[in-house]
Amino acid sequence: MAESQTVLGMFARYPEPGRTKTRLAATIGDEAAAKLYAAFVEDLTKRLPDLADRFVGAVTPADERTSSWFLRLLDGSGDVMTQPEGSLGDRIRWYFESQGSDKNRVVLVGSDSPDIPADIVLSAFSELHAFDVVIAPATDGGYVLIGLRVAPGPLFDEVAWSSSSTLVDTLTACAKQNLTVRLLQPWYDVDQTENVGTLRSLQMTAESPAAKCPRTTEILKQLSAAFQV
Repeated sequence: MAESQTVLGMFARYPEPGRTKTRLAATIGDEAAAKLYAAFVEDLTKRLPDLADRFVGAVTPADERTSSWFLRLLDGSGDVMTQPEGSLGDRIRWYFESQGSDKNRVVLVGSDSPDIPADIVLSAFSELHAFDVVIAPATDGGYVLIGLRVAPGPLFDEVAWSSSSTLVDTLTACAKQNLTVRLLQPWYDVDQTENVGTLRSLQMTAESPAAKCPRTTEILKQLSAAFQV
């Protein structure tokens, strides 16, 4: 049997002020939040495609502006798909089904963790040789990465998204389906100003496990007044 392909996907949205990073925007403003998020995506698209056989940007909204923006960032290093309508669970299921998670090792990350270490992503693909599901927990009760080597089926049907129980709900669903699970190193999402403090600190530390984010660091310097630093 041929070796399964590794597929790495990222969910991203067009950085439109007022609809992007709204919790962060409540503190630093809509324009600043959108500019910072755009930097997150730019840094991620420079690093992530090298970590898998195939990279897929699953973007929203489904319009020409969004696709053109992401294709320009990728510069030929991956493919762009538009997310369908539906709940987050519906869209995650669509991604895994569209990428053949029943025959490939397929991983999905969000775009709120610009400094996620490459080791977490690579370990996800490695662990999918032995486990049905791999998850890198987030510090808020969700997760920053999930990978499957099986069809998702109803796995995400009863998950409360963007809540402190997201990970627990997913693990419960895995148990109901008798799926083997491997938890990876936890990481964090940048949703609030205190998360930005963590991001800045890790970027300033030479021995940090965090991936370097040059564009994000540049924008943070520009926005320093917004964060009162």
